[in-house]
Amino acid sequence: MRRSLTRSGRLKSKADFAHVFDQPDFRSGCRGAKLIARCNGLETDRFAVTLVRKFGNAVQRNYARRVLKEIYRNTKQDLPTGYDIIVVLYSGDYGYLEREQQFMKLIRRAGFAKTNV
Repeated sequence: MRRSLTRSGRLKSKADFAHVFDQPDFRSGCRGAKLIARCNGLETDRFAVTLVRKFGNAVQRNYARRVLKEIYRNTKQDLPTGYDIIVVLYSGDYGYLEREQQFMKLIRRAGFAKTNV
């Protein structure tokens, strides 16, 4: 499995986002983040990061997105394939390690991991 986040591995259209948010198969939340996932019927995962309104300035928003994409890219081999995954981030002073712990907690709470992550 490729570890990169390719164009086909990204969730992009408004209709795809609405499809996941309307009837999710998995949902979990913790302080600072929320995970929503739905089966997409494809052989690949699609991933997106979204932020709540008032998430700080552009630098903070882009940093939070980059961090979470990197965390997903490094752990996607431990996730089942065929799902659309959206992670909603909330503002806060979280660095890489805190976001990684949040993501792992979300995966475990949703019962979404193939192995014990």
